[in-house]
Amino acid sequence: MQQIPNQSTSASSESGTRQACSNCTASFEITDDDRVFYDQVSPVFHGKKYPIPTPEMCSECRLQRRMMFRNDRNFYHRKSDQSGKDIMTIYSPDKPYVVYDKTEWWGDKWNPLDYGRDFDFSRTFAEQWQELRLQVPRANLFTSNEENSYYTNHSLNMKNCYLIWGGGDDEDCLFGNFITYCKDMVDGLSVFYSERSYQGISSERCYDCIEFHNCRDCIDCIMVEDCTSCTKCIGCFGLHRKKYCIFNEEVPKEVWEQRRAELGCINQENTAMLRAKLDALKKNLPHRGSHIYASENCTGDCIFNSKNCEHSFDINNCEDCKYISFTPKGVSSYDCCFTAPEGLELSYFVCSSLGGQRMLFTFLAYYCSDTYYSMECHHCNHLFGCASLRNNQYCIFNKQYGKEEYEKLAGRIAEHMMETGEWGRFFSPALAPICYNESNAIDYFPITKQEALAKGWSWRDEDPVKENGEILESVPNTIEGMDDSICDRILICNKTGKPYKIIPQELKFYRDMNIALPQKCPVARHQERMNLRNPRRLWSRTCAKCEKEIQTNYSPERPEKVVCESCYLDTVY
Repeated sequence: MQQIPNQSTSASSESGTRQACSNCTASFEITDDDRVFYDQVSPVFHGKKYPIPTPEMCSECRLQRRMMFRNDRNFYHRKSDQSGKDIMTIYSPDKPYVVYDKTEWWGDKWNPLDYGRDFDFSRTFAEQWQELRLQVPRANLFTSNEENSYYTNHSLNMKNCYLIWGGGDDEDCLFGNFITYCKDMVDGLSVFYSERSYQGISSERCYDCIEFHNCRDCIDCIMVEDCTSCTKCIGCFGLHRKKYCIFNEEVPKEVWEQRRAELGCINQENTAMLRAKLDALKKNLPHRGSHIYASENCTGDCIFNSKNCEHSFDINNCEDCKYISFTPKGVSSYDCCFTAPEGLELSYFVCSSLGGQRMLFTFLAYYCSDTYYSMECHHCNHLFGCASLRNNQYCIFNKQYGKEEYEKLAGRIAEHMMETGEWGRFFSPALAPICYNESNAIDYFPITKQEALAKGWSWRDEDPVKENGEILESVPNTIEGMDDSICDRILICNKTGKPYKIIPQELKFYRDMNIALPQKCPVARHQERMNLRNPRRLWSRTCAKCEKEIQTNYSPERPEKVVCESCYLDTVY
């Protein structure tokens, strides 16, 4: 039986304990409050508590580990292992999994309990888990209640949507990541409650906007950033309740309309011009250290209506959480990500799960409670080491037990995992169902193939992209006169060299918005949006105005003039 070594080292400090990350060697802190949390979420089996140890990896490496298990946007063709029909899936055909169409997976022609087995105490948990996971069927995609939105993933309540990854309650939206409650939104990243808009990042409640970033309640704006309640602004930064502005200067309505008419169709050329001028304008203006709204005692970025949340990003209505991201309604949880639309409570080290309580080291579990080291289980309670269960309780390795027997065996397995060094750690990268460059980790923690292989992580070389049709040699700078036949042509991405096509729904949007066809493929556009966003980590930095210490996701070496919330509000308002 393999023993997993403990590689961390630690040293005491006045504010807690600092130790070196077992993965990247960076120093990180464990506070007394952290220890209280780990004790609070430690499970109790048969009257005995099994303590969760403090983490051995820093928060960034823990986030990277969770993201290695989620594939949002890499789709493949393969056949369902139940019906043999052609399906689209996140699992490439060369992977040795049993994959069902999601309708078949939810059907009653198979029973996940048929794969149940006894736990072997002479072997590690990981060895036995991998054997179970290779045999139990997986769903091809993770969508629910979708209409004409087959090419989406990790999505809920979608209508007429295409290539939306991680979204909910959307209609007529295309090419986006974390798009929620939107209509007619194309090319977005973390956009909420917006309509008829294009190329938005970290924004909400915007209408008829193009190229907008960290904006709220804006209408008919182009190339704006950090603007709130603005209307008809072009190339502006840090404005509040302004109208008819061009590069932060108010102009008469007639002048604005003339300049907008001169701008004409939005294309790659005038977009680059506007961005260059906006970047020059921003250099001498104060930058908000973090985007935290209607919240109390929080650190991170893109935080709304939350309280007592530390080092968190893209959260809403959360309380008493730490190291969480892409989460609404989370309560008393650490290290959880992608939990929309219903967050978790009293949970730790969880990814792509929602609406549950007391979940530990779990991936893709919906509305479960008291669930440990499990994957792709829904509407279940009291699970340990289970895969693909639905509406079950008191199961271990997909085998049904009575409550008393479950409690005793779960405790024995926890003790066994303590002996092997597996207890309190998330699944190892070797157990990830996808390769590193197929996972979300590649977006937030980009590394090369050589670096991944050196760490022992898997990598999959991309398949050649094949499109049928005549190649369009050059993409016009205007949408005017573009007929429907363009949807039969092949465009070549000017960044990656890969072929891509325009779909009819997309063409209609560009015509309605007077936007030229994109000259980059959807993945390249997604990567550009990711690059425009600040990292999802924090640094200590001094406010450029009052000199007090702040936590911000602007690294200290960056040249921007970063100020605290109070100084920023004094400047803007």
